[in-house]
Parts: sequence; structure tokens; C-alpha cells
Amino acid sequence: MSTALIGATGRTGRLVAEKLHRAGIPFRALLRDETRLAHFEGLGASTAIVDLAQDFGAALAGIHTIIFAAGSAETEGAGQERQIDRDAIIKAVDYAKQYGADRFIVVSTLLAYAPERAPDELRHYAQMKRASDDYLIGSGLDYLVLRPATLTMEPGTGTIEVVTDAQSAEAPVAREDVANVVLEALRVGLVNRIVGFAGGSEPIDDALAALH
Repeated sequence: MSTALIGATGRTGRLVAEKLHRAGIPFRALLRDETRLAHFEGLGASTAIVDLAQDFGAALAGIHTIIFAAGSAETEGAGQERQIDRDAIIKAVDYAKQYGADRFIVVSTLLAYAPERAPDELRHYAQMKRASDDYLIGSGLDYLVLRPATLTMEPGTGTIEVVTDAQSAEAPVAREDVANVVLEALRVGLVNRIVGFAGGSEPIDDALAALH
């Protein structure tokens, strides 16, 4: 199985990259910053320098599983949200189909369950995430949409609570546990599901096994 990680230098993506490395899963890291090449090569990854606003399809040639962990930063505004959180994902889905990938995992947001109820400052972001989630779900690819609650940089606990809407989730979730969910989903082959989750007490492997 060949895997591509889009957004490998982000706060969540770099944790996914480290866990792929530790699990012995070969992957291709798609980067926009050439200064980070050595780090990912040190993890044994192949690398490709890409601009998500341009054509990056060739970087997905020969890939079977795509993990999209890129996201706009909180301060970058509506233009970047549109470009990264909607358009780049839609392009990646199209490239996945063009180049023969068959599984696509995206890190979305719990707010995408009901963007109209998101806080004003996050509503556009939630709308963009929901639009790209819906596009992926309707693409015909095997998909996994991960919708974590508010993210923190705290150490992961290895536990979560699976939820099905934004209102029922109160506890934030560590980015490391998002990465743990990605890896466990890969391990068990979880596909064609939307998985909302927050901080909680259920071991991740048990939580995902109940969905499989």
C-alpha cells in the first residue's frame, strides 16, 4: 500500500507523519517548504514540493491512499479557507480518481456537521469543510471523513469519545489523538464513514472497532 500525506508540515500532519514512520508505513510527504525536506527524508518518506493552489496531481501518481491533513490557519481569513479547506481538497479528490488512488482520508472538523450553527468567526471555515466533505463522500472513492472537536497541542491520551454532532461534544481533543485515529483507521481499514469525535475515555481502537 502506498500512502500520500498532504499537509505533512502542519500541526496535525507532522504528528501523522511521525506515527506513519513509527508504524513502518512508507509514505510520500507533500510539502510546500523546501527547508523541511531533510526532516521528512529522515523519516524515510519520499517527498514532493507542491503548491496546493496549483496543479499538484502528479505528486499523487502511484498512490493508493491519500491522507489530507492540511488546513488553513486561524488567522488566514476566508480566502485561505476557501483555497485550502475546500478547493484544494476537491482538487485532491479529482487527482485521486485521475491517478488511481482508491482511499481518501480527510481531517475535517466537528463544526462541519452543522455549519449554520458554528460561531460567527468559524462559520465560513465550517462551510468550506462541509462542502469538501460532501464532495469527497459523493466522489465514488472509499472515504473516511474525520471530524474532531476543538484541537489542542496537549499530549495524546489514546482515548476519545465518538459523537455524531457538534453540540454533544464538549471536550477538546489532542492533535496527537487525531493522528492516532488516522493510524488506527488505516490499520483496521475503516472506510465510508464519517467519524466525529472529541476528548473522552474510550480507547481509540475500541471506539473504531465499534464502527467497523
